[in-house]
Amino acid sequence: MGKPEAQGLIDGRQDASLGWARMRAVVAEQCTGRSPHGVVAAAAPLAAALGAQCLRDGGNVFDAVTVAALAETVLLPPKCGLGGDLVALVVRDGQSRPEALIAVGGAPRRLAALAAAGRMTVDGPTSVGVPAAAAGYAALSELGVFDRSRHAEGAIRAATTGFAWSKVCTLLTTLSTSLLTAQNPAGTVYLPGGSPIASGAVTRLPGLAKVLDEWVVRGAGLMTGPVGRAVVDAVQSRAGVLEMDDLADYGGAVWKACDESRVGGHRVWTTPAPTHGPVLLDALGGLGDLGSLTAARTYRSVVGAVERFRIRNGESVADGGTSIVSGVDRHGNMAVVIHSNSFPRFGSGLVVDGLDLILANRAGRGFSSRVGSRNFPEAGRRPSTTLHAWAVAREGSPAVAVGGTPGGINQVPWNTQLMADLIRSETWPSDAVVTPRWELMPSHAGIRVEEDFSPHDVVALAVEEPRLEWAGPLGLRSAQQVVVRGDACGSMIASADPRTVGAVVPA
Repeated sequence: MGKPEAQGLIDGRQDASLGWARMRAVVAEQCTGRSPHGVVAAAAPLAAALGAQCLRDGGNVFDAVTVAALAETVLLPPKCGLGGDLVALVVRDGQSRPEALIAVGGAPRRLAALAAAGRMTVDGPTSVGVPAAAAGYAALSELGVFDRSRHAEGAIRAATTGFAWSKVCTLLTTLSTSLLTAQNPAGTVYLPGGSPIASGAVTRLPGLAKVLDEWVVRGAGLMTGPVGRAVVDAVQSRAGVLEMDDLADYGGAVWKACDESRVGGHRVWTTPAPTHGPVLLDALGGLGDLGSLTAARTYRSVVGAVERFRIRNGESVADGGTSIVSGVDRHGNMAVVIHSNSFPRFGSGLVVDGLDLILANRAGRGFSSRVGSRNFPEAGRRPSTTLHAWAVAREGSPAVAVGGTPGGINQVPWNTQLMADLIRSETWPSDAVVTPRWELMPSHAGIRVEEDFSPHDVVALAVEEPRLEWAGPLGLRSAQQVVVRGDACGSMIASADPRTVGAVVPA
């Protein structure tokens, strides 16, 4: 698309730009929380409230995000759970560098032969690897001042006494009805009477309460006990290859040093491989002079980084079924946790009977079937995942902000755009999360741009990628969260993307 044609895309929109700017300013304030005692953000509002209450009760941010994340396993089961995996990035007060937590399960022993024969699928029983989230939640729990029973209390209460089923869960179930029906022919609690649970319906998931009770007892060893046995039986009864030995030999959640780079006079850290943190650093490294940065240059840098990843790993990058919680406490400890059942929403589609436990498909979605690929499912190898989190600081200072987003292939584009805004203008996090964005469309079908993007940038983007579609203001599906340690007045700050359901609750 040339410039004359591109110019036609923005006709009639310039007059509305002032109104959109006013709207963004109001929304930015509404999606931000500030408190000297700490703040918690989560995709499920009740999860954020439970996390903030944990801070008020004397917990630190690691207690709070564990509480919130476990609550989300009940409140948002299509997106995340103890049958999935997680990555996290934490900054401890007094430390100059963040740490990464990787809780991504490895490949079952027999998966390589299946993949080599072309029989590894993206969902269903052959897509199930080792569930790793239990070990991740346990590792975060160990950094807190409370024990696991306190961390799981709110989640167990919601699962037992009931909670209001969210609109997003109804939507995700509707989109996944055929998958759930195919993988659970005897029915599932998530399709009562064969239909999705209605939005707002009081829902109880006693099976998940049992799993959480067992997690309180076993922690990282959840999958080596009766829950693991039930998972293996469910997979093998459907001709999957997961075995108890795979669960026993899983290396557990591991703490790793973050990858690090320098961008625009700032230090930037990301979670390392097998997460997409290195892809984000590659994209940020290609931006050049941030003072003259354009949307077109950002687009070229992101697309180049994603393509280099594809070439190295011989695979595509999928969309995702994921959630995020984050927070900061009064001491300045910060954490962001991204946990996932992978794509498409309900992961593999398998639900363990009697436990209401949804099994992720990270193995089938994350590994490459190409023999010899660095991402081929050799026994115990952890698959590549689009999940990642980041931290940023001025040169010579400790990390001052952390963040992340769900969103599959668009995690890198959204994070690149937001971080460039933070670094080049030191924008408030509230402003950063509502700034107009563009995203990649599935299957290389072009880009989608929010209507209140600057007309000049839209023209430049349309020249780079003529397959351009409009989304309304705040119309994309990003779910970014940004946490900042201390403003000039001494308050801790967190902002949650208003484009998707979420909440920020000060302590």
